Amino acid sequence: MNKAIVTLILLIFPWLAYAQSCGNRDLISELDAADRAALDALVAPHAYPEGNLYRATKGDSAVTVVGTLHLPDARHDAMVRAVTPAIEKADLLILEATSEAQAEIQLMTATAPEMFFLTEGPTLIDLLSENEWARLTAILSDYGIPGFMAAKFQPWFLGMTLAVPPCALIDIQQGKQGLDLLLENVARENSVPIAELDDLEELMDLLAGDPLEKQLEGLRLFLSMKMENDAELTTMVERYFQGKAREVVEFSRLTLEEKNIPTELFDDMMQGILEDRNIAWEPKIVELVAGKDAVLAVGAAHLSGESGVLRALERAGYTIERL
Repeated sequence: MNKAIVTLILLIFPWLAYAQSCGNRDLISELDAADRAALDALVAPHAYPEGNLYRATKGDSAVTVVGTLHLPDARHDAMVRAVTPAIEKADLLILEATSEAQAEIQLMTATAPEMFFLTEGPTLIDLLSENEWARLTAILSDYGIPGFMAAKFQPWFLGMTLAVPPCALIDIQQGKQGLDLLLENVARENSVPIAELDDLEELMDLLAGDPLEKQLEGLRLFLSMKMENDAELTTMVERYFQGKAREVVEFSRLTLEEKNIPTELFDDMMQGILEDRNIAWEPKIVELVAGKDAVLAVGAAHLSGESGVLRALERAGYTIERL
């Protein structure tokens, strides 16, 4: 995968935070009839294109599959209430990554600063064009981040940082959590074992493994796509709560076409961030849930498609039911 465009995925499936105070603008609802038809045509071929909650059963094994949003939102409370009984009686909760893994990544900023910061050589002031730096500093002003400080961020890390809208910073400071970690809390309160699907080393290579020039390509793409009022982010959130994560993925493809950005870059990103991870997860999931009652909670975009976790369970002989 060309990991340089990983900053794009942070606009589509951000890791960190969202606040309902950011607004609720839904760009998909604003599409004209032609674009709406084009979006529907992109969504239709995918297996399980809608829904955030499913049950998979095979013999004595039952798996509750939850499509999650990794961002804080008060509306998660309803899903937590719905899934808590399944977690309480489960043999296992399976997540992409646990809170410990996320804390370990944060610790790496101190133990391996070269992964996150430009510790030697030219800074972003030198590496970006004058216009690109002007666009970047205008965005930085909303965050209260001095340009001289941001200039030393690795491009992938700066893109990830700026994917969090300023209106969400209070939520971060208050320690609010996305759905994955809320479900993890329920499991820990009930002494339910927890397994994770992602390997931390592989995940960090996905985020930070590209050479600097490719990271710069990703940052430039981020700068070209970032919209006023973070409308792309609010669109993602609103569609998630409608159970339509696949629409967000395909809408992003349409957005790229409108900006004359080659969709090959998007396909490459989706292959690495989504499909390759799904493929790597499949044998792990099948082994972990065999003969168990389990809850599998992963980002909602991982549910749909031929490589998605629902198809993976089907291939393992499970019957799938949308809840």
